[in-house]
Amino acid sequence: MTLFNRLLESRRSIVIFMTKSKLQSVIALLVVIGFSVLAWSVHPDSAVDGIVWYSILPPIIAVAFAIATRHLLLSLAAGVVLGSLLINVPPAVTQVSAWGSSFVTLGVQFWSVISNPFNLAVLAFIMLMLTMVSIVILSGGLLAIVRWLEQYAKGPRSTQFITTLMGFLVFIDDYANVMIVGTSMRPISDSMKISREKLAFIVDATAAPIAGIALMSTWIGYEVGIFSEVSTALGFGRDAYSMFLDALSFRFYCIFMILFLFVNIWSRREFGGMLRAEQRSRAGEVSAADATLLSGDDDTIQPAQSGRIKMSTAFYPFGILFFVLFFGLWIDGGGLGLLAEAPMSFFSFSAWREVISASENNVHVLNIAGLLALLTAIFCAVVIATLPKQLIGQAIKKGAKSAFYPWQILILAWTLSGICNELQTGPFLVAVVGEGMPAVIYPVLVFVLSAAAAVATGTAWGTMAIFIPITSQVAFQLDGGTYGLVTIVSLAAVLDGAIFGDHCSPISDTTVMSSIATSCDHIHHVRTQFPYALLVAFGAIGLGYIPAMLGAPLWLTMAGAVVFFSLFLLLVAKQVRA
Repeated sequence: MTLFNRLLESRRSIVIFMTKSKLQSVIALLVVIGFSVLAWSVHPDSAVDGIVWYSILPPIIAVAFAIATRHLLLSLAAGVVLGSLLINVPPAVTQVSAWGSSFVTLGVQFWSVISNPFNLAVLAFIMLMLTMVSIVILSGGLLAIVRWLEQYAKGPRSTQFITTLMGFLVFIDDYANVMIVGTSMRPISDSMKISREKLAFIVDATAAPIAGIALMSTWIGYEVGIFSEVSTALGFGRDAYSMFLDALSFRFYCIFMILFLFVNIWSRREFGGMLRAEQRSRAGEVSAADATLLSGDDDTIQPAQSGRIKMSTAFYPFGILFFVLFFGLWIDGGGLGLLAEAPMSFFSFSAWREVISASENNVHVLNIAGLLALLTAIFCAVVIATLPKQLIGQAIKKGAKSAFYPWQILILAWTLSGICNELQTGPFLVAVVGEGMPAVIYPVLVFVLSAAAAVATGTAWGTMAIFIPITSQVAFQLDGGTYGLVTIVSLAAVLDGAIFGDHCSPISDTTVMSSIATSCDHIHHVRTQFPYALLVAFGAIGLGYIPAMLGAPLWLTMAGAVVFFSLFLLLVAKQVRA
């Protein structure tokens, strides 16, 4: 009977999977057909001015394939191949040479990407950062910091604040954040009768938002790489790291999520499924009776059991990282000249903004900082943590290996961007959307579309790679052909929309990892987190992007968000007793 039940359950799982796959394929097909018909109908005679309606197909195919298959690399590759065909074949569909030229175009685009010195520097930085993070985790420095903070957790509220603070401290990588904070805080969270759903939300809400806006993280190299391609293609006259800093003030979803966390924890008020979960947990049941925990092979780096756990193994590498980064940017951007004129300029925010904007070799500074931090991490692992060389070698290998996937995404995204530039996808979107689109609304549209794509595909990075190149061109034209407010806010909206969608998607990697690290039922985590993420998204739109486009200062938008969240929790949510 047991064998029969297992076979029956397996059959049900296969049927459910096939049903979902068919549904996703139908949705993907409808997306392609819908956008194709819309593009053709609004601009059917565009070939006259060199802009063709099918220029929109490569990114649409990439998104549709991602929805249908959930394989981002395959989806991006499909968009790249289709784009290379569309460049050559439609004008001469019957000529064999046109089909052959498509492969030449593909090769030229690919070679231009992998031979670009800046691109190679970005790829090197990603590997350096991921390898350094692996060594730091293995050495136990981050775990030591977490253990030190645990002593200040006295009750449910203070424990939640400590968990949030830990999320801030492990800013360097969202995966490391989730696994370290989630697994370390779960025992003490259980002892304080905090629901697994609430713990998973705090861990998830401080992972991507913190890593996404941190001045130094594994996300920086990826975002800078995409920004660089856009800046070069459109002639922004702005280096990629400065573009990241420009957009930082308008990352409203990430900023508001952090503000909401503090208001939510301080008020002790919850609503929706989270309220029921917290009430159940205070009664002594941290997990629901019907909870099903995710399990599987965990290939992430864990702190070594044989070494000495010291906070210094984390402090020294990160200290070197930031010191070299800022000192290098200061020198490269002409900071020494400013010091000669005004000795106190080193402590001036405006001086730092001027220096960073003037830096022309910031990606090389990033690589130098990353390399020295990696060497410091290895030194600390050997001397302070006293780890065997074999373990350190394995961590280096795993860290370097983990860079291959983002490398592949970036290379394909850069190639797709170059093909879209040749097809004039951006000018087509400008012709269709740009003329009648109010500039104040455009970042909101970008935010919503990016979120929808991230929900469907389960990847924030993939969404950024597809949407940033094409949406930037429309924003650039809405700015009158200059790098202005619409472009900057739209860049921020894509990044934030991708993270919002990532929070809402049941197939998101970080959402799944949050459920695993906190031992929370995955569906329960998604259901309880979704209303909170949606509330923050509404706040980001109504109190962030639109007011910012109207000229509202950042402090006013943040104050408005705090008031909005406070009033909402006061009027809608209920307080959970300690």
